[in-house]
Amino acid sequence: MTTTGADDEQSGTDLASRAARLMRSSLLHGTGLVAVALGIAQIAAYVVNVVAARALGPDEFGIVAAMLGLILIGNVVALGLQAVIARLIVASDSTKAAIGSQGLRLGLASAAAICLAALAITPAMAWLLDLSNWWPLLWVALTLAPLTWIGAQLGVAQGRESFARLALIYASVGLGRGIGGVVGALIGSSAAATLFGIMVGSVCGAFIGRIAVAPLHASDHRPIRPLMHPVAHATHALFALFLLTNIDVVLARALLPADQAGDYGVGSIVIKIAFWLPQFVGIIAFPRLADARRSRTLIITLATVAGLGSVIVLTTAAVPGLVVAAVGGPQYESLVPIVWLFALIGALFALAQVLLLARLAVDDRRAVLAIWIAVIALGVNAVLVLPRTVTGIATAVAIAAALLCIIGLAYTLREYRQGTPATSNDDHLPS
Repeated sequence: MTTTGADDEQSGTDLASRAARLMRSSLLHGTGLVAVALGIAQIAAYVVNVVAARALGPDEFGIVAAMLGLILIGNVVALGLQAVIARLIVASDSTKAAIGSQGLRLGLASAAAICLAALAITPAMAWLLDLSNWWPLLWVALTLAPLTWIGAQLGVAQGRESFARLALIYASVGLGRGIGGVVGALIGSSAAATLFGIMVGSVCGAFIGRIAVAPLHASDHRPIRPLMHPVAHATHALFALFLLTNIDVVLARALLPADQAGDYGVGSIVIKIAFWLPQFVGIIAFPRLADARRSRTLIITLATVAGLGSVIVLTTAAVPGLVVAAVGGPQYESLVPIVWLFALIGALFALAQVLLLARLAVDDRRAVLAIWIAVIALGVNAVLVLPRTVTGIATAVAIAAALLCIIGLAYTLREYRQGTPATSNDDHLPS
């Protein structure tokens, strides 16, 4: 009996070990797929900008750049939907498919709402941006609808940890927008045509995404209202982070001479590259940050993002001239001595984003306060304390990013000491 019991125990250990290896292999495969899909989407977006800049000329491309900025702002709602739906699906024990259906219906309702809101402010935006016609703004409003619905689809796939479907959606939307924008720019040779192409590509991506997540949800008719408040909170937090990571370009334009503002604009590209490169890590980790796997996942995720950020900063510091030449060209050689600082800012922002996702994963609604503190610190240092130079503004941004990371890491350390994640709300879907 003793021998049999020992054999059974050994067999159970082997099965557990095999299951763990299979899970790690699946996770690595999913991480690779999502990383590649996000890379495809980023390259497609870059190609649209390059082609539009050459095909349209400065005036029309200026309109496209402004409209893409508006799309980026409006897409924060989609990010909020994605985070909340994914969290609720992970937190649910037996109603994952039903919550997926509920989330998709909320996505459709949110898509209609943000489209109508964008249409309502079109006259004011046309006046503010000094546009001679409203067509670009119309296509922006219609683009936000499919992108918001896509946010719900991403949340369903992410919450169910179906990373192949998640990657398919990211790639489909990225390629759809990229191909549509390029075709619109080349054929129509106008900002309106370019944005129309992006809108058509976004719609195509949304329908592909809907097909991709079809097996992950079941028919459900529960009201969507209980989801609205959590989505509003997540959207608020992500909008605050978006403001923190983008306001520096506005400050540079307002505080610096035109040529220095242009230099800072090139430096901001380095920030964005360092910020977005580790994005796939947080996307893969988010579902595991919302359940019993949280503690180990958080340590691994923070270490991975910090490691990737360190590599980016060290590489930039080692070959600053090559980085500046690749991003901006030889006319921006003045950035060579400080380009590492822009890489550091992006790496700190990437770490801050993961720390925010870790709080959103347990519905901690106090985390947004830290972001607003960082925004205020950035504004005060840039306007009142530090010199109004490219280095001065970059230093102000670096201080704000470091402050946010310190607050987030301190809160994470406190969580580990207490043994349980601090939350302000119940993690399950309200009835």
